Amino acid sequence: MKGKRLKDVLDDNVFDKPFWDKMFKKMRLLLIKIENTNPSIDDQELRWVSDRCEYYEAEERILTKEEMQIANLYWKKYNIDRDKGLGYK
Repeated sequence: MKGKRLKDVLDDNVFDKPFWDKMFKKMRLLLIKIENTNPSIDDQELRWVSDRCEYYEAEERILTKEEMQIANLYWKKYNIDRDKGLGYK
């Protein structure tokens, strides 16, 4: 049975660099889309996505479950999958 100690939980979490590189490629696409829609640096969504990208590039800090859910909401809001202009497949 799996323990509840922090050590027990962290031991199962393996950093999957290819997965997170792909994820943050999508985050950068999201950042571009938000910048094209609202280029103001004061935009909270723009700042949030930008900060997460910078954290990953500087420290390889990955997203939490809650951050993934927020990113998914932004992804849907800005219709990235339906936007042919970004060239993402």
